Amino acid sequence: MNDFKDVRIYFLMLPSILIGTLAMVSYGVTISLWIQNIIIWIIGTTLSSVFIIKNKKRKFFIGNFSYTIIIVALLILPFFFNGLDGVHRWLSFGPIHLYIASIILPLLIIHIWKLALNKREHYVLGLAIITSVILLFQPDAGQLTAFACAIAFIVWKIISNRMIKILFITFTAAICVISWVFLDDLAPVPYVEHIIFLVADLGNFWFILGIFSLILLLFPFFFYGRKSIISLSLGVYFLMTMIVTLIGHFPMPIMGYGISPIIGYLISITWLNKNKEKFV
Repeated sequence: MNDFKDVRIYFLMLPSILIGTLAMVSYGVTISLWIQNIIIWIIGTTLSSVFIIKNKKRKFFIGNFSYTIIIVALLILPFFFNGLDGVHRWLSFGPIHLYIASIILPLLIIHIWKLALNKREHYVLGLAIITSVILLFQPDAGQLTAFACAIAFIVWKIISNRMIKILFITFTAAICVISWVFLDDLAPVPYVEHIIFLVADLGNFWFILGIFSLILLLFPFFFYGRKSIISLSLGVYFLMTMIVTLIGHFPMPIMGYGISPIIGYLISITWLNKNKEKFV
């Protein structure tokens, strides 16, 4: 029974995925695209569930210096791929395009939280600033805003020096403003960035159901298990990734087409599931 209780959290994603799929089908999106969301959810849920059940006693550790190098390298890697109109957000391997920030940033938020807990304040601030600058030059105002809000929450709650907190939040807020001033010129893809509007086109019932399914995605972070700085911070990150889609052309996570946000979300709830008894 406890095993099922750990696994059922992954099914909170299903309403959003299915409603998004229905909207994509009604819009005429080819099956080769919308089926990817369903397939990656099935694979990710299966692997994550096996990991949780088979490794109950093993700590899911993230926190040493090698992770910092790997994470930053992965965020920089899109600059070495052909961009689109000067935008470098994706790792492209044939037909597969990974929106790398949406996979890596949840891991990075967890990593920064662990550094903050260990009182490595200079590493926290330095890593957060480096990441913000990388996102600024990709450019990716949506992910930058979501990341900055999540990290500001960690910094405000954990770092003790009030002046450092104020200076850091002021600096990251300024970077976010700059990113919104210099938005990219890429046209939105309706079934990626504007999927919620396609859902609204299905009727009021589906629109209300779609909004509820998105709220359901936030449940693991704000209401599941013990609330903590890291769970709330991840919740702020995913909440902001949804909000920015309403004011800019950014992918709606889980509901819209794209496997990368699904991977990032699965990583987050798996980590929370594995470590829910160790939160502070």
